[in-house]
Amino acid sequence: MLTGVLFVTGLLLCIYPAFASLIDRKHQQNVIQTYQGNIEANSEEKLQEMLGEAERYNEMLWQTNGVLIGDIEQGILEEESYQSQLNLSGTSVMGTLSIPKINVDLPIYHGTEEEILANGVGHLQESSLPVGGENTHCILTGHRGLPQSKLLTRLDEMEKGDYFFFHVLNETLAYQVTEIQVVKPEEISVLKIQEGQDLASIITCTPYGLNTHR
Repeated sequence: MLTGVLFVTGLLLCIYPAFASLIDRKHQQNVIQTYQGNIEANSEEKLQEMLGEAERYNEMLWQTNGVLIGDIEQGILEEESYQSQLNLSGTSVMGTLSIPKINVDLPIYHGTEEEILANGVGHLQESSLPVGGENTHCILTGHRGLPQSKLLTRLDEMEKGDYFFFHVLNETLAYQVTEIQVVKPEEISVLKIQEGQDLASIITCTPYGLNTHR
């Protein structure tokens, strides 16, 4: 009897990660479908208005290096304004990240709090919004993997020349991997906006299980 109980317990422990991952992936897909539905429910005029506001946010971020200097225009960088950017559904989803090579399709949320990173990828508030353009550097962060979700576990399989995509409002932006770096958490100079460049970075922890570098 005891052997049977132990066998069932062991079996449940073995299948739980796969089952939990399936449930989590379904939740992520539902979030993405809801976001896409909100895009379809809004007019082209409204979508272009939101896109223009995001571009203005990025321009001000570039001009001021993210520093709030006063009430003239710089208010766009404040917390309330940031949370409203690209927030069609009121759920803090600003778009989706797609990496076909490693079968990643995740919602992009405002901020990098733990609750956010458990459900998708987070946008670093101090970086450009994911709408592209000159003088922008969008930075996304995500977990390498959790017991219940793979998230960015396979990110280390990406190579130079591979592509990833942002789907934001009714726009799709394609980025090609040109550089892969392993840095310490405090080495943030690689995240700066570079004049004239349209950049995007995806950050996760490495080595898997140790998480001492990014």
